[in-house]
Amino acid sequence: MRKIILDEPFRMRRVECEIPTPKKDEVRIAVKRLGICGSDPTIYRGLHPYVTFPVVLGHEISGVIDAVGEDVAKERIGQRVTVIPHIVCGKCEACKNKIYNFCEELRCTGAEADGAMCDYFCISSEMAVQIPDTMTLDDAALVEPACVAYHGAKRGCIRKGETVLIIGAGPIGVFCMQSCFALGAGKVYVADLDADRLALARRLGATDTVEVGKQSIKDIKDKIDVFYDCVGEKGQVLNNILDTAKRGSRIVVIGVLQKEYTIPKLPDFVQHELSLFGTTMYTPADYSDMLTLMGEKKIVTDGMISHRFGLEKVPEVLDMLVKKKEKTFKILIEVND
Repeated sequence: MRKIILDEPFRMRRVECEIPTPKKDEVRIAVKRLGICGSDPTIYRGLHPYVTFPVVLGHEISGVIDAVGEDVAKERIGQRVTVIPHIVCGKCEACKNKIYNFCEELRCTGAEADGAMCDYFCISSEMAVQIPDTMTLDDAALVEPACVAYHGAKRGCIRKGETVLIIGAGPIGVFCMQSCFALGAGKVYVADLDADRLALARRLGATDTVEVGKQSIKDIKDKIDVFYDCVGEKGQVLNNILDTAKRGSRIVVIGVLQKEYTIPKLPDFVQHELSLFGTTMYTPADYSDMLTLMGEKKIVTDGMISHRFGLEKVPEVLDMLVKKKEKTFKILIEVND
């Protein structure tokens, strides 16, 4: 089978290797779709704080179970699935309570462990979640980023009717916007530099948008109860929120902060009695909720997929993203078609 390996920053190669055999309690998935996550270019550039090389990327996964290991029901063969890309100890209190993102031994596939940029991928049976017959494999590959946004949205402790501002209108930001409405927000504003992304956010239900550079989020700051940073990176957005948020506001950082971040306004966090929440990934309960929300069309992906490529094109795709050769939104890699 084919596998794409990132040996070191900016250097990927394709290898041919044996199709893996699922171990006890594992399933093997014939990979069908892979989403390119915003963290993938960060890893490609060597800027992700938790990744070592070499590594196989790919954690936004959908596919079909084609083999099972010992102690897994044969009836699972043929199931269409999305994947919780977690490898956990299974023994700690967090694991016993299915709060896998709190497991101290957690490794995420595509980052701390090899992911699914290959034809076949094995993972614990529990982490392969069957999707409804009505769900497409495209949508199934987007369940993972949708759950990142949904889990982050919940961290804001939204109260019914509150007003929210999301900074960053990429896939996570747009999913976060929809999640906030699903959780009871009355109004959700979205801010970004990109007018096209803001137009998509409006089409998918945003109350209004702020085009940064032409408008200022300070114009609406007194309306906002909860701020969501869906950018991360060097901390510029978080710094701007700290400089802007009215006293007593809540702030959630969903975007991944890179190495060597700078947040000079951090003293305002204390002085203005702000509440700052971190968020990491999701739980199986979030996946269950998301399948329901997508099934009820409360969260949709309409217009989000901008590009499709084959597995062989992954190195070119990442190079394109890092060098910003094309404007993209959500890229899907099609595998085993």
